[in-house]
Amino acid sequence: MRTINRVILLMLPLFLIGCASSDETSNDFNSELYAGKPIDTLSNDTPPLNEKEAIVRGDKALRDNNVDLALYEYIRSLSYPEKEFHDRTLFTIGRIHQSRANYPLAEKSYLAVLNVDPAHTGALEQLGSLYTKQNRLEEGLSYFYKAINSDQVRLSSGQSISNNHSLTKSQAQAFKVDDQSPLLAYMGVGVLRDVAGDHDVAQILFGKVLTISPRSVKGLINMGYSHYMDGEYDEAVRLTTNALNLEPNNEKAQNNLALIYLAKGDVQKSVNTFMRHMDAPEALNNVGYFLILQGKPEEAIPYLQQAIDKKASYYELANKNLETAISQVREMN
Repeated sequence: MRTINRVILLMLPLFLIGCASSDETSNDFNSELYAGKPIDTLSNDTPPLNEKEAIVRGDKALRDNNVDLALYEYIRSLSYPEKEFHDRTLFTIGRIHQSRANYPLAEKSYLAVLNVDPAHTGALEQLGSLYTKQNRLEEGLSYFYKAINSDQVRLSSGQSISNNHSLTKSQAQAFKVDDQSPLLAYMGVGVLRDVAGDHDVAQILFGKVLTISPRSVKGLINMGYSHYMDGEYDEAVRLTTNALNLEPNNEKAQNNLALIYLAKGDVQKSVNTFMRHMDAPEALNNVGYFLILQGKPEEAIPYLQQAIDKKASYYELANKNLETAISQVREMN
């Protein structure tokens, strides 16, 4: 991946000012944390004098979108004796690897952060995210809890959650948050609780997300979907619409809104919502498919027939769904 999302780039630099001198330099380089162009092609400059100078060079390279050079300089900074900024530097290295989808090196970097600072909230929640994406759900939940616990210590709330216990409504409500709290950890635990059917706790956690970041589109989408799964369709529409007001082209929000309209019985609104980001045959086929899943095969049939009539290339997929719908109608009769 040659470019990195600009927002991530703005977040990553350490922006350290000043270059304190040091008589000690090191040529040691931890190549285990590096992945990129051959190191000998990156820079012919005189080696940095100290940790800070190496980090400043890394920051500049990252701003210039020279990510391989940034990685090289950040990793090189770890070899100097000062060791003043190792936790932040390792976290930055992990974020770069994660943005490149190099998850093994991201994991290794975050674990190295915890060797320096076991309570580093950012590394804890990023590990939780990595592990849940890999379906290592127990490990992911454990790290999300650790991130939340670390933040509760920072906020002096007196609250904590044990890995051996399910999170209760009262515990979730008692957590303190501010704009520095680990949004990703609250989001991750909320999604896991939703999947487990514990919508009340999930919604409290998504509420924490929206307290941390009121304009979080993902927070609004997840909160809306939780209400949808809980059968609270009007609230689901409101929240999902709010997400679309912030990001009109967000396909996940559009798909969720279409599903909510189907659940409410507003089939035409569902079709129109799907058609915001797909052509008519695909939208009609989707509506027919989801009506089948909702146990309404008879209602699905005309939409699937329209999909077939409008575009021959949809014949195979829509016809398969149509056969399923007709078969289910016959079984019902």
